[in-house]
Amino acid sequence: MLDRMKTRTLAIGFLVTLLPVSAACAQFRYDFNALNGSDTHPFTSLGGQDNWTEQTFNANNDCGVTATMSHDGTKCLWFQEAGPGYGCDASRISVATFAPFAGLGFNAMFEVDIKVGWWGGSFGMAHDTNGDTLIRGNQPGERGVRFAVGGSSGAQFRLYSADQTFVQVPLSSAAQASSGDWLRVRVIMDLPAVGGTGLGSVFVKNLTHGDPAFSAVSGLLDIPLALDLVATDATNPLLWDAVWLHFEGAAYALDNLNIGYGSSVRTTGSSCSGALSATTLPTLGTSWDLEVEVPAGTVFGVNWFSATNPNIADLTFLGMPGCGLYANPDYLVGPWVPTGPTYSYSFAIPATPASLLGFDLHTQSALALTPSPNPFGFLTTNGLKGRVGNL
Repeated sequence: MLDRMKTRTLAIGFLVTLLPVSAACAQFRYDFNALNGSDTHPFTSLGGQDNWTEQTFNANNDCGVTATMSHDGTKCLWFQEAGPGYGCDASRISVATFAPFAGLGFNAMFEVDIKVGWWGGSFGMAHDTNGDTLIRGNQPGERGVRFAVGGSSGAQFRLYSADQTFVQVPLSSAAQASSGDWLRVRVIMDLPAVGGTGLGSVFVKNLTHGDPAFSAVSGLLDIPLALDLVATDATNPLLWDAVWLHFEGAAYALDNLNIGYGSSVRTTGSSCSGALSATTLPTLGTSWDLEVEVPAGTVFGVNWFSATNPNIADLTFLGMPGCGLYANPDYLVGPWVPTGPTYSYSFAIPATPASLLGFDLHTQSALALTPSPNPFGFLTTNGLKGRVGNL
């Protein structure tokens, strides 16, 4: 039997030896707590505070800052007018470009909390191409990658590429979201992918439902981003120095912007046994916590971990229909004897080196059952791929 802690340490040590290249670990966080706000309608105007500019459409009241109306009881941005065609644009230009995008990370990320309205709300990265200190939706070439969300059939959940084409999925695909929910939306971009034109994926945590972890949005994974690394407009992520948002109709609110290198978890393959899931993200300086569903009749289980791309295999030919290999068994955790309907295990992710950012970790479990379900006596779970980030 392998010692669990020793195995985990060896795995992480092996990871570090694979990573000779250093990477910037810069991140940017922004909330509205330093701004003036009020819960009395009309809320305190956003425009003119901390380099924010704002423009309304068909509305008497602009984007406002509340005092306690965020999902966490703090200040947040809120639009106050109802009805189709009633909208606002707002933008904030920074003093410099954001490091994760300038560094062309494998998992450069922006994330924001948004309260879902009806007609459509959008948030994303931008560049002040014409130099007028404003980002507006009607100014060509100033909006980069962004998402949009809304309850109406014409809004739903979209990921916009830098050329402003989009892919749309039902709103419910995003952590069973509906109008009125607060969502934490994470857009992770593999900027060097496809010759520097990039791929983007969306992950969501439904804060209203109390989701413990992010889930991938089906249909919004590995979407081509149409980036152009030599362009002089917002299709070039090297130039992103601003954020832009648009709200259409009341009930939209926004808080807690994060820009950095995003952690993410994706399911790989399928299970012929209990499901394997992650309860935390593989983030620098933390542990990646995982949980295996243990079906009745399980005698013992084994988990394994790899730092290399898996040699995926369908195990049907071994008399194990529906089972598969989705992580290389480089390092074992276990065997372990179940004491309940689930079994939890974890891997420590060191805080350094920063070159761990963007690295993929793979894990899977196998369960021995009685009576034996096949000639080998084992069933396998799905696999998980975790990409290491600093957020």
